[in-house]
Amino acid sequence: MPRGRARKRVAERWGSVATVRAIGVALGLAISIGLIVLLALDRQTRMQAADRQSLAMAIGVDRLLHLELRNVERTLRGIASDLDREIAPYRAGDDVRLQALIAGVVARYDELASIVLYDAHGRALSAGADVPDLRAWTMTAPGPASGPGVMRLGDLHRGDGGWELPLVLPDGRGHWLVANLLTRELDAMTEGFDIGRDGSVVIYTHDGEVISRFGRGRSQVGRKVTLPDPAVHDGARFNVRRVSQLDHVERAMGFSRTSDYPLVVSGGLSVREVLAPWRVYAGTALALVVTYWIALAAVVGRLRANERAQVGLMAEIDTQARWLRQAQLASQIGVWRIEEGDDRVRVTDEMAALFGLVPERGTIPLDAFFERMHPDDRARTLAQFEVLRRRREAYEQEYRVRLPDGRIRWLKGNGATVVDGGREVMTGTVIDVTERRDAQLRVERAEMQFRNLFDRNPLPAWVYDVDTLNVLAVNEAAIEVYGYRREAFVGMRVTELIAPEDRDAGTEVILRCGEGSAERTWTLLTHDGRRIDARVHARDIEMHDARARLVLAEDIGARLAYERDLAWRAHHDPDTGMLTLAALAEQLDAHCAANACNGFAVAYVQLRDLELIAPTLGRRTGEAVLREAAARFARIAERYGLGGYAPPETFAIAAFDRAALPSLVQALVAASDVPVEADVGMFPLEAWIGLADGPCDDGGAEHVIAHAALAALQARRERTAVVRYDEAMAAQAAERLALVRRLRKAFDQRQFELFYQPIHRLRDGAVVAFEALLRWRQEDGSFVPPAQFVPLCEESGLIVPIGAWVIEEAARASRRLSEAGSDAAIAVNVSAVQFEAGLPVDTIRALRQAHALRPGALHLELTESVLLRDPDAVRAQMGRLRDEGVCLSIDDFGTGFSSMAYLRELPLDHLKIDRAFVRDVVDDARSAAICRALIGLGHGLGLSIIAEGVEDAAQRDWLVAHGCDQAQGFHFGRPQPFDQALALLRAH
Repeated sequence: MPRGRARKRVAERWGSVATVRAIGVALGLAISIGLIVLLALDRQTRMQAADRQSLAMAIGVDRLLHLELRNVERTLRGIASDLDREIAPYRAGDDVRLQALIAGVVARYDELASIVLYDAHGRALSAGADVPDLRAWTMTAPGPASGPGVMRLGDLHRGDGGWELPLVLPDGRGHWLVANLLTRELDAMTEGFDIGRDGSVVIYTHDGEVISRFGRGRSQVGRKVTLPDPAVHDGARFNVRRVSQLDHVERAMGFSRTSDYPLVVSGGLSVREVLAPWRVYAGTALALVVTYWIALAAVVGRLRANERAQVGLMAEIDTQARWLRQAQLASQIGVWRIEEGDDRVRVTDEMAALFGLVPERGTIPLDAFFERMHPDDRARTLAQFEVLRRRREAYEQEYRVRLPDGRIRWLKGNGATVVDGGREVMTGTVIDVTERRDAQLRVERAEMQFRNLFDRNPLPAWVYDVDTLNVLAVNEAAIEVYGYRREAFVGMRVTELIAPEDRDAGTEVILRCGEGSAERTWTLLTHDGRRIDARVHARDIEMHDARARLVLAEDIGARLAYERDLAWRAHHDPDTGMLTLAALAEQLDAHCAANACNGFAVAYVQLRDLELIAPTLGRRTGEAVLREAAARFARIAERYGLGGYAPPETFAIAAFDRAALPSLVQALVAASDVPVEADVGMFPLEAWIGLADGPCDDGGAEHVIAHAALAALQARRERTAVVRYDEAMAAQAAERLALVRRLRKAFDQRQFELFYQPIHRLRDGAVVAFEALLRWRQEDGSFVPPAQFVPLCEESGLIVPIGAWVIEEAARASRRLSEAGSDAAIAVNVSAVQFEAGLPVDTIRALRQAHALRPGALHLELTESVLLRDPDAVRAQMGRLRDEGVCLSIDDFGTGFSSMAYLRELPLDHLKIDRAFVRDVVDDARSAAICRALIGLGHGLGLSIIAEGVEDAAQRDWLVAHGCDQAQGFHFGRPQPFDQALALLRAH
């Protein structure tokens, strides 16, 4: 099939499928939209009919109810008239006649449970119970209108015969007639209506109390519901769709309040039942629409499948044709034929493509082929072709052709003269041999490149004969490095390059290698006797049909020196040149193993604040002080044994003779007592020294060094210069580690609690804040003292997550205080470790926003040690916290460094006097003087003063007399859980 016709037919098929699909979709949309509109109209019609029916039921029952109540009212008025005419004025002696008159009326009306006559004070004048609050009840009872002579409704209640609705009518003489209407008699009004399975008809009082109900389920009489707003208006008639509060069924409901009495009637039909037939119609319509779309999709899918199959078949035919042409072109073989005396050559398409020519009716002029040949090959090829054509001999030629795009192609032509149909013709083939010629050229270039790589390789290289060991070739790098002339190098035995001490072993290795390769490190000799450490890489090759080996000699002298330096650095500290502690332990163990010694002693020296010199006074000053200190301890180590260093401030000196330990300690103390002189001044060396000794078989040197380190840590805690290790330290350390593990477990399991101690304003005794104090409750109800576990939290870093939890709990407590109507603040202690680890302002801001904290609701109490590390950074951080509405206090002021500059420059709100000064303020003049000074200092700086640890009235009175602002302590209240603290606050 012609290509153009096939494409046209495919396009026509695609067009027919698109048309069918478009028409089907349009028709489907029209059907779907039409059904949706019809369903919507049908649903609306059904719901409107339900609304009309429900309203009609409500109006009908409302009218019947009006007639019923009107009859009762007329009956009561008749009784009142009879009483007035026959018995008036009423006397006690007429009780029999009164009872007979009322009993006769009650007997005639089944809907009345009783009729009772009451006086103005609620005393029953006929058979019945007294109603003391009758007057107040009748004044508030609803009725059709106000004023005397109007029947009113009382409160629904249960009587002997069931639910009763009191109907109250004044008789005009100050008495009241009360008829108790049985609500069950009203059920007859609501029965007989076609309300379906879930419909209902309900009579309510004006405030929504159910009097009667007709419908499935319990009667619900006496329950109260919320009526729609329009139902409270007289004459109301309306429809509403709502879910019943009685049985939770959604209904189309009609409400009516058209009678003269304050009663409301509702009639309702279940929306689900009203729409049940509509749902069947909707489901049927949906099924029809879905069926239509499925059928349309199937038809369109079938048409498209047939169409794709047709297109695929056409494409397969076209592909096969292209593959055939591509196979002919890929074979690079063209066929040609020329008849005798003809100057045109009949060619195949492939033949024409090889020359870049376009055939005309399958032929090309002979001259056109020679014109495409490369100028350097054209004359030779043409002459040879003419000779062979004339001699009728076979020929074979290789030549280049230049294509129109400038590319050069190598071709190989074969031809011969044959007889075809009695005529001599010359025919043959042409093959593209460009790739073969290119490969041959690449081989030649590769050989040249290999020669260049060998000769110009920066690594010395040579090739030697495996059998004779004579050098066959050498590169320029080997001549330059080893100093031999090329003529001398080539021909010498390769073993002559090996140093004499390695020559015998080297010769054996070289001879033993045989086939394969060897990579070894050798010491090689140059022409002038220099020694070179070289790593030799060897590979077997073939050269001139003989076995040979190519050798590359890599000079690794610099690398060996670097590796030696790395080995030294692995065991020594680069800054001090001293052994690392791990290397010190290894050498001590090796010393014991070699000398069978009885043990050794270790002095573990920790210098104070050595690491702070570099960041404070500069790196050069820090390095100078460290080098001088290391030099002193290294000289001592040389006299007694070995020394090691662990950054940033720890030295370990080992004495091989344990008896020399006292003199070693004396030397170390003397070295530490002399300040180090640097460019910017003198720096004292304050040291804590831990001592330990033991036999070498008691856990090794590492064990002894660890004991000495533990003793140094104890010395640092006790601020003692020298401490000797004992087993109690190990037990204590183990207990501390166990306690740290318990602390982590306690934090993970939320075992911590916050107790709150009140802070009182001294001038009026009001509670102005609570300090949140951390407590750790045990399983037996006891508490671990904070002084025991808080320092461990700081040492282990656990204080950071615990502190974050404390601040978050304090924020929650502050919110609860605010909800309770109190503006008391919550104060939280922040440790130096927690503050240095970072107290993010964003976290505080998020807590304030999450708990709606007012400014000043959260107080952070900082110790003076917070300011020591980086005062500028601390000041900036405090400023940001202050901007977030957080109040800041300095806790325990006067017990630390107490720099006046801190009080002047820091953004503070409060100053807290430590309990150590408050405790003796009454009896100790010095404590009183300090407190007076601190109060005056704080007030002078505009700070509020808080005294801690107030335990008796005398201390409180002294603080009040001297102007202290606030105080806390056992005298005011002990720390307690939040609920108790809140109760205390409410009591105040």
